[in-house]
Amino acid sequence: MPRESVLRSALWLGLGSWVGSWAFFAFVVSRVAFRVLPGNTAGDLAGILLTTLYEWGTVAALVSAGSAFALGRRGGLVWLPLGLALICLFSHLWLLPQIAAVRPSLIGEAATMATGQRFQLLHRVSLGLFMAVHFVSILLVVAHARWDAREADRHRSAGKPTPASLA
Repeated sequence: MPRESVLRSALWLGLGSWVGSWAFFAFVVSRVAFRVLPGNTAGDLAGILLTTLYEWGTVAALVSAGSAFALGRRGGLVWLPLGLALICLFSHLWLLPQIAAVRPSLIGEAATMATGQRFQLLHRVSLGLFMAVHFVSILLVVAHARWDAREADRHRSAGKPTPASLA
């Protein structure tokens, strides 16, 4: 398999699994979990799953950036996934542990207005970052698809086989 095909496969596997897993969590898992499980259990499950999603998001972002760079793509197609990897790392290493530390103090006599407000703030930041990363990763899929389509058109107009037909 030619080098370019391997790089394209890595790029699309990284982007597709990243966007797909985040969408499945956002639109299916979290909604079902908070509907059928007690709040604390659903929150614990969400925290565990988000840890995995942020770890995979970091890997997928780095694979996407590296593959795009190796394919000769530049600009936002490379630096945006690098920025998203940093957000995923921040969320994984700092934000999720902060939320996990505050959550138990929301229950029973230990609950105070201050801990409730801190949890709400951290949760809003977490949700905002999750949505931003997901939205930008979807934009990356669109941008790479457009790049691939333009490249295929250039190859066809030059009478060369398209990169997809070489795989």
